Amino acid sequence: MSSSENSMLGLVEFAHEESDDIRSQTMNKILQDAFSERLNNWVRTKDEWSFLKKNRACVILRGIGSRGELELAGAKLAKVFKEPHYYLGKAMPLMVTAGFAELSDKNSDMALVIQQAGIALNQAKLSSNLFRVYSPEKAESIREESKLLEMMYVALDLGEFELYFQPKVHAGYRTLIGAEALIRWHTKDRGIITPDKFIDLAERNEIIKPMTWWVIKSAVSRLARWPDQLSIAVNVCPSLLLENDILSVVTDALEIFGVRPARLNLEVTEKIMIDNQDMMLAQLARLRNIGVKISIDDFGTGFSSLAYFRDLPVDEIKIDQSFVRHMLESEKDHAIVKAVIDLAHNFSMKVVAEGVETIAIADRLAEMRCDILQGYVFDKPLPIDVFEKEYRV
Repeated sequence: MSSSENSMLGLVEFAHEESDDIRSQTMNKILQDAFSERLNNWVRTKDEWSFLKKNRACVILRGIGSRGELELAGAKLAKVFKEPHYYLGKAMPLMVTAGFAELSDKNSDMALVIQQAGIALNQAKLSSNLFRVYSPEKAESIREESKLLEMMYVALDLGEFELYFQPKVHAGYRTLIGAEALIRWHTKDRGIITPDKFIDLAERNEIIKPMTWWVIKSAVSRLARWPDQLSIAVNVCPSLLLENDILSVVTDALEIFGVRPARLNLEVTEKIMIDNQDMMLAQLARLRNIGVKISIDDFGTGFSSLAYFRDLPVDEIKIDQSFVRHMLESEKDHAIVKAVIDLAHNFSMKVVAEGVETIAIADRLAEMRCDILQGYVFDKPLPIDVFEKEYRV
């Protein structure tokens, strides 16, 4: 392939599962031919393309000089592959992803540009986008994330993760009823790393699974030492509800440490309603059936359908702190908080207000019959030894 000014090199890949089976080899060839035909319908006469491997092609789009032009090319790519390929009446989807990098006379090292397009392709796969464009900044960000991810696996093996506990307080009596377990990463050279720096990355990778299992087991083992009336809440990434072993992990931890299931509260966000809704709700129901309490965290920032609310197999709603913090100054926030409390109570759910930062807000929430309060006005997340000493548990 030759290069010219204002060209983009793209790697276009379609997803299918190859097999050595003779029948499947035939299907692979059929899909490859369909992919080839559609690529021909996508590119223009001045463009060129060739296969790099069975499900990946290298394409040069000539005369692409702006992001807008590339967006148009991407829109056409989506349109060309929108309909599935049909073979003997059976629909066979061709899911494509692409990565692009600039190819010009000043940047004509083909091997390097292909590598850059490959980085963009991987970014597109991770983000579920149709395509991504290579940029040095994004590439550096990926390298940093890869390094951080590697450090996280090492940290898990070395026991560098610790649980901190933030108290949950009865709204009326202001007595301790339990705590939320929050993970912290204690590094040797970078100090304490808070969850906002690594949880999102963990949730996009497999490490979130062993990390969450560790949190559940550690929280339950600590809970076994506390008075029976206290509970612990643990955050669970919505995607883990699709894992079959979450039920066995929770059940085993409760049995091993002799803890009543009702003392463990699993918190999930409203994102459970976005994908695989039926499966996630069924998994929540199974966990609830063994006696574990289920809480919806950050309520009010995701879906808002009353039909979903009606069908949720949960025991508790946590009102997002973005509504709680300004509820005394904002009539709209105040109205939202009141509406959530009243609605939840009508469905026999308890309500937790998080982000409570002043006594005035705590008093007003108590007047509104909120059940549980959590926030800095009572305490920040504390190391386990400090928490147990301060609250005498």
